[in-house]
Amino acid sequence: MAKELAQAMGGQGWEVTVAAGYPHHPYGRLYYGWYKKWIISENQDGFRLVRGWHLINPSPSVLTKSLVVASQGLSRLIGALSIGRPDVLISFGIPLLGPIISAALAKIYRAKLITVIYDLYPDVAVNLGKLNNPLMIVAARKIEQIAYRWSDRIVVLSEGFQRTLVNQKGVVQEKINIIPVWLDAADVKPMDRITPWRGEMKIPPEKFVVLYAGTIGLISGAEIVLDAARHLESYQDILFLFVGTGHAKDRVETRAREMGLKNIRFLPFQPRERLSEVQATADVSLVTLAPGRGKTSVPSKVLGYMAAARPVIAAVDEDCDTADLIHTSGCGLVVPPGRGGLLAEAILHFYENPKERLMRGEAGHRHFLKHFERQGVLNRYIETIQDVLKSS
Repeated sequence: MAKELAQAMGGQGWEVTVAAGYPHHPYGRLYYGWYKKWIISENQDGFRLVRGWHLINPSPSVLTKSLVVASQGLSRLIGALSIGRPDVLISFGIPLLGPIISAALAKIYRAKLITVIYDLYPDVAVNLGKLNNPLMIVAARKIEQIAYRWSDRIVVLSEGFQRTLVNQKGVVQEKINIIPVWLDAADVKPMDRITPWRGEMKIPPEKFVVLYAGTIGLISGAEIVLDAARHLESYQDILFLFVGTGHAKDRVETRAREMGLKNIRFLPFQPRERLSEVQATADVSLVTLAPGRGKTSVPSKVLGYMAAARPVIAAVDEDCDTADLIHTSGCGLVVPPGRGGLLAEAILHFYENPKERLMRGEAGHRHFLKHFERQGVLNRYIETIQDVLKSS
């Protein structure tokens, strides 16, 4: 996201520098062909990229992850300090540490600060039980408040996030802009369901594919898909397909084996140039969130489904932003989280109604082009930056 925004800003004639770490997500290993130095500076398409050294380790332990995150924050600080004074600083930083470092830098340089919030921290960590020390929770919330207070503008993904910041965090509404995540329509296009990729993966044409594509995260509640698969085991032509990885993938895959499910396959992330084919293979696509998690996170996988013109079933809380998106766009159905039987019923509904699948998919595609296509959303970021600079 930061790269595409930097390219768009560079296209406006602005001098843009991005301070970043080294590519290692989601496996916790440095990508093949890369090497680390204290500082690496290179010119990209329309902007300068500065990478600072940081720890990389695949261990799932909380201590190790904390050290990695802390060193990532330090690397961004090192990179940012090496580039000189900016007029405006945009924080896409890692949770809590990134925004507070950006806020401190903005104070030092007397620069304008725009903070982009993709997930509400520390709420996510507290709800997951990953952060349960009372003193640490108090400290994290204090850091959060400082970052909000020192920001000239805060960008959130949805109206629900805005309500939370205003009603629960005490943020002034005039400081908040709602700008959703985006996706380039050229990356995921509607295609026929019979693709070369389907053939390469040996998925027969007659299989009705229920696709879960993207990160299988800790708050995803993806186990509900296994329950739905169990309910539909007698349907030999229905295949549940996971494409992606994440912190919960091993757990979900292990449980699928323990349940003896034969109608599920797991595949890793696929090359970017094959995304359209992967999405087109689906007859219906799934997004899930664990109960109560929809108010702190908005899964971006829905955009890929909509861009591909595929109907969506969302197993999420009815009062969350993801449910609102499904209803507003008309792209699919919403069922309660954690209710595998109801998810199975929704899948069967689309299985038995091909005309409605087509109608829902087309509705989602229209909504995607109007609200989430790359250039339109980037223009909103450009307008926000210009507005902040004018307020100097």
